[in-house]
Amino acid sequence: MPTKSAITVSLADLVMYHLQSHAGQEFSSKELADLIQGTAPDWCAKKLHNSKPGINLINQIANEISSRRPLWLQKYPQLQCTDTSPRKFSWVVQPSAADCDEDASSAASAPDAKQLEADLYPILAHFLRASPDLNPVYPKRIDEKTSSNKLGPKANEWLHPDMVGLENLMSEWTSQVQDCAELAGDQRARLWSFEVKLKISRSSVRRDYFQAVSNSSWAHFGYLVAAQVDQDATPELKMLHGLHGIGLVVLNTENPADSEVRIPARERPATDWVAANRLAAENKDFLNFTKLVRNYFKTGSISEKDWDIPKSYPAGE
Repeated sequence: MPTKSAITVSLADLVMYHLQSHAGQEFSSKELADLIQGTAPDWCAKKLHNSKPGINLINQIANEISSRRPLWLQKYPQLQCTDTSPRKFSWVVQPSAADCDEDASSAASAPDAKQLEADLYPILAHFLRASPDLNPVYPKRIDEKTSSNKLGPKANEWLHPDMVGLENLMSEWTSQVQDCAELAGDQRARLWSFEVKLKISRSSVRRDYFQAVSNSSWAHFGYLVAAQVDQDATPELKMLHGLHGIGLVVLNTENPADSEVRIPARERPATDWVAANRLAAENKDFLNFTKLVRNYFKTGSISEKDWDIPKSYPAGE
């Protein structure tokens, strides 16, 4: 533990102590709060005594860790924090010259384990089914290789989203209420469109964003999705969202259910069926998607085997 008394140490002292003790490992703010509760009970007792009655101490400590992140990153050069959701803190030990030479030699001989964009599709699909903040969204992969390209190789540029989805608004409704909604002609589903990228950088943000604008014009919701988002790209994304309404999902590749809708998309009032027809006429996957949507509106039922629900998502959930 830090050399100060167990009660008078600061939160920064405790966090940096644990990170330095586990150098190279990544911890979320919640995980750090759990460590602090387990190793500094006197400090936690004093903090609880000085806090408002009824607070959740772990959540309080985790929130304070998250809020002090910008200050700590400036103060501690070896502190690092990811752009994933949830953010992960770590303490990086600077390698020696000998270590650098060894690492370079190992990297030269190691196989290429680079993550591919296609690796993110099942992660996104899992999140759409598992997120407690969303109605059930049934995902479908749209592969541009199934397009006819009959209009030429450049005619379909930025036409295809990487994944689409159907949000079932009636999943928790009784059958009687479902019948009422159908007879009243009220909305029973919303359609989603996703453009997936491994990383959104400051240099690529506008290109990535307008690709999502282009290929999601038919849907109620359009999203740009990435596993990594550079911090300096976020202001541009927020500004563009104000103009065009495309949202942002940041994927957690280790725990898909903890992925985050960082910028909610602005809902369009209706599906643009003319734009949808353009896609369906070119792409077999999207045509199949429209058949599934039609079946849902016609029967009110959804068969999970028809959708691209990944094996990582437990059956029946």
